[in-house]
Amino acid sequence: MQSELPPGRFSYKSGSYGGSAGYVPSILSYKETGSDTWVEHFCLVNPDAVFDDEDSASELAEKHLASAYKIIASGGSPQEFALSLRQKGYKSVSDFKIIKET
Repeated sequence: MQSELPPGRFSYKSGSYGGSAGYVPSILSYKETGSDTWVEHFCLVNPDAVFDDEDSASELAEKHLASAYKIIASGGSPQEFALSLRQKGYKSVSDFKIIKET
């Protein structure tokens, strides 16, 4: 279950980031660029939580994202939302690559 943030034109999706060396929880931010048009904006990863499989990493990211959304639901600010993820160890990745499943 994903709640919407207040106006700010961003959306978030949990997942995993990595490969054969291990997978870490990730949260991908999308920015609205037009009416119902979204582009990847930035990627957060938690390098302190390495898993052997994508599912475990994705599950932890989903748990952390749900916890951050609860802050918004209880009247918190987008800054508090971001800070809660930082406190869980998430860091921004530059030059991230999205691999589409076929």
